[in-house]
Amino acid sequence: MNKKKTLFSLLLKYKYSFLAGLVALSLVDICQLSIPLIIERVIDALTLEDATISDISKYGLYMLIIAITMSVFRFFWRYFIMGAARKIEQSLRNEFFAHLQSLNFDFFSEKKVGDLMAHTVNDVETLKFACGLGVLVAYDGIFLLVFIFAAMLYISPQLTLYAFIPFPILAVVIYMFGKMIEQRFQKVQDSFSELTESARESISGIKVVKAFVRQDQELKDFAESSNNYLDKNLSLIKIWGVYQPIITFAAASATAIFLWLGGIDTITLDITLGDFAAILVYLTMLTWPMMAMGWAVDIIKRGNASLNRINAVLANKPKSFSEPNAVDVEIEGNIEFRNLTFSYNGNRVLNGVSLQIPIGQAMGITGATGAGKSTLFHLLTRIEDPPDGSIFIDGLDIKKIKRDSLRHGIIYVPQETTVFSGTIKDNISFMNPEITEEQIENAAKTTEIYDEIIQFPGGFDTRVGERGLSLSGGQRQRLALARAILLKPKVLILDDVFSSLDLKTESLVLRNLRQEMKGTTLLAISSRVPSISGFDSIAVFDEGRLVELGTHKQLMAKSGIYHGLYKIQTFE
Repeated sequence: MNKKKTLFSLLLKYKYSFLAGLVALSLVDICQLSIPLIIERVIDALTLEDATISDISKYGLYMLIIAITMSVFRFFWRYFIMGAARKIEQSLRNEFFAHLQSLNFDFFSEKKVGDLMAHTVNDVETLKFACGLGVLVAYDGIFLLVFIFAAMLYISPQLTLYAFIPFPILAVVIYMFGKMIEQRFQKVQDSFSELTESARESISGIKVVKAFVRQDQELKDFAESSNNYLDKNLSLIKIWGVYQPIITFAAASATAIFLWLGGIDTITLDITLGDFAAILVYLTMLTWPMMAMGWAVDIIKRGNASLNRINAVLANKPKSFSEPNAVDVEIEGNIEFRNLTFSYNGNRVLNGVSLQIPIGQAMGITGATGAGKSTLFHLLTRIEDPPDGSIFIDGLDIKKIKRDSLRHGIIYVPQETTVFSGTIKDNISFMNPEITEEQIENAAKTTEIYDEIIQFPGGFDTRVGERGLSLSGGQRQRLALARAILLKPKVLILDDVFSSLDLKTESLVLRNLRQEMKGTTLLAISSRVPSISGFDSIAVFDEGRLVELGTHKQLMAKSGIYHGLYKIQTFE
């Protein structure tokens, strides 16, 4: 079970890289902090009458050594810290994507694709900045602040305490603004998700948009989402616009206090001119740590907001599809439904269905829309979880079979097919890239799409575009079917996959399938009964019940629902 992720838990995974980077950064800061002390010595030496050129040259050599050391270790802190941040980005993105792959179908019916895309790209990118730049800036700011304060105390404790008067107020300001930044950035990310989804929907449905002349409305809707995203960003910018000047003002106030009181002490000779110059340089250096602390809070709070969004998705756990004692089996294809009753969202979809389908039989399933036909096979493939003891494969309760075994043996081709961006060959061989050209061509011939493919400019190497927009609905359905039959399943389920084909082509494809896949249990849902009239048996569903079962001849003799549908669809 995945624990809720925190920024600390992400950093801990690459702790040695971060530790090495922070050590290198500390050495750079120590070198930087030693510069004012050298300046102090140089100024004090210049005020002495017996100062020599060799004394000044010595300090110049020290500065050169410091510059070289800082250059070398700057490389190392960048390599270790930023490199570790990139590894966190890659690891988290891969884990998040893998988690999405494991979730059930009902999760995706509730979530927008654009929102999940924003999580995968934008939120993970923000976390990379929080773990890299955020950690770097926060550590650098705290380290410099502590050591600058210690060095100033060493030179003049009284002046240091005066100069640090604004800091308690600044700490309260950083805390308050940090909470506001996190809340507003959460809204920015949510708005970005909506904007991404708006663009995705419009582009993926471009055929429908143009067919119904909705371009102007789509532009209006997208502009509205874009304006909302802009408003949320402007709201965050307002916070940053007030936050940053307050930090700058605090730094300037510290410098003003020192110039006033430190100047008096220098004139009265309570401190040397070198001490004054050193503290002044430290105060100038102090501007960066104060700015860094404010910047770090902003980056880390943004990271927290993005991490909260990612944790919300990771909190969705996939349902267990197998009992603890589930086994791997080689499915043969003997299917039995025993008094199967199933409700979805409180509505009864299947009611007392009992049905046996022997190995190698071709069974057609028909009935009115909403009769429960698709649900029957959602349960068989464990898209939905069936009741115990209601579905058996080769005599074994389906819940006792491991999910991977089940889905290797049973291939389900839904009506809404998916075509991926790439070539026709890529789509057909999607499940197994090692498939030979001959097998791909044979699958295309079986699904009666081969002749159409070779007429394309690139043949099987023709690119089909995003979501197969360059293909017709019937071509997409046959492409998905060709992909499925190459897996050589023991059970092949076709869920009205020929709805976009003419009756003649559908009959040819079904005939080819029965010849090509002899011994395979073939289950075809179809609202067009003439297409399945030649099957070994036909089951008719009505309002979740199996009301008729038999061959075409037997069902026509009954003059029931099947008889009526056949007469209507054949215009008899």
